[in-house]
Amino acid sequence: MDIFLQACVNGLLMGGFYSLMGMGQNIIFGVMKIVNFCHGEMLMVGMYLTYVLYTYGGIDPYLAVPIVAVIMFLFGVLIQHTLITPSMGTKSFTNLLFLTVGLGLLLSNGALVIFGSDYHSIRTDYSQTYIPLGPVTMALPRLISFGVLIVVTIALFVFLKHSTVGKQIRAVSQNPVGAEVVGIDVKRIYLLTYGLGIALAGTAGALLTQFYTIFPTAGSSFGIRALIVVVVGGLGSIPGAFCAGIFLGLLETMSALFISPAYSDLIVFMSFIIILVVRQITAARRK
Repeated sequence: MDIFLQACVNGLLMGGFYSLMGMGQNIIFGVMKIVNFCHGEMLMVGMYLTYVLYTYGGIDPYLAVPIVAVIMFLFGVLIQHTLITPSMGTKSFTNLLFLTVGLGLLLSNGALVIFGSDYHSIRTDYSQTYIPLGPVTMALPRLISFGVLIVVTIALFVFLKHSTVGKQIRAVSQNPVGAEVVGIDVKRIYLLTYGLGIALAGTAGALLTQFYTIFPTAGSSFGIRALIVVVVGGLGSIPGAFCAGIFLGLLETMSALFISPAYSDLIVFMSFIIILVVRQITAARRK
């Protein structure tokens, strides 16, 4: 039972990162109707930014989170303005697909050229600090990271639900033509939305650096899981993405515990396929 509870806690903590990645992907898709295939590489860029700030600037990884979020937001706005917007004008899904995939390859290979293929890590004074909570032991960095993830999730939900810009984002996601008719600057909302989605990915990357190795392809697995979270949680649904991310984290740890860690990825993808098939059958019956 102690091992089971520990696995549940570990799955919950890792699921928080999947949720944050999925929410960033979901915001971009919900508003702009594009799938950002370089989302995982944006997480990797956030990890390297945190590593640089800590190594050369002496900034604590958690204090670097808001700095990384702002830099990634501006980076996302720049990409949206210079690359995504012109491609959206073609109204071709294929163009956007190849653009985001190519951008992801550019970022991962750029990191390989700049930082090399070596694995990097961040070790602070509290990296090996553990907090016993009854039968469960929690690493302090994981606990802090999960707390920050919860705060970011709540802040994102409140922002989209109650702020003026958040209401404009939801209006554009529902009907961009109607939003433009009532005076909302749709192009500006696209810039803010893509920047916000990239900032969430960068934030997840910054929080991961305390207990995850940093290397050029570190974000690929998280990018794939972000897509799974979006599909399972519902396209455009922030609460759905959060719940799907937690479910995915628990599924991974439970499969590793009861079956084998070598088959955890296989079980995740098999479950994903089963969910897609069941949804398709359910949708067909409703028709």
